[in-house]
Amino acid sequence: MFARAAIPAGTHILDYKGRLITHARADRVYGDGAESGHTFLFALNRRYIVDATVGGNAARWINHSCTPNCQAVIVHHADGNPRRDRIVIEALRDIAPGEELTYNYGIVLDVRHTTRLKKLWACHCGSPACTGTLLQPKY
Repeated sequence: MFARAAIPAGTHILDYKGRLITHARADRVYGDGAESGHTFLFALNRRYIVDATVGGNAARWINHSCTPNCQAVIVHHADGNPRRDRIVIEALRDIAPGEELTYNYGIVLDVRHTTRLKKLWACHCGSPACTGTLLQPKY
């Protein structure tokens, strides 16, 4: 995705949309995800995942970068209902017209990050600070 106009830092660009499913359902439907190297699943909270393969919007086409110009922010609803939480994509810095929108996917897998998995989840963002993988250190 590319900016059609200038986007000031801090701007809410769009929400990450899709079908809301539980983590258990995502595991049943998609497996643990470690072997795919591709996903439109975004963890929303401890209970739910946004599955952008169903009902997803343009946010699912924003690419990863190791030096992103956007960030994904989880917004917890004031009433505490986890079904009403949302994911917001916002600009980290001023973005020029025509510039590609990117954010760090922050993919954390519970399994050991083997050479094979790092290759499967390879990053090709082209940033001088590229880590070579979309996988992030485990917490």
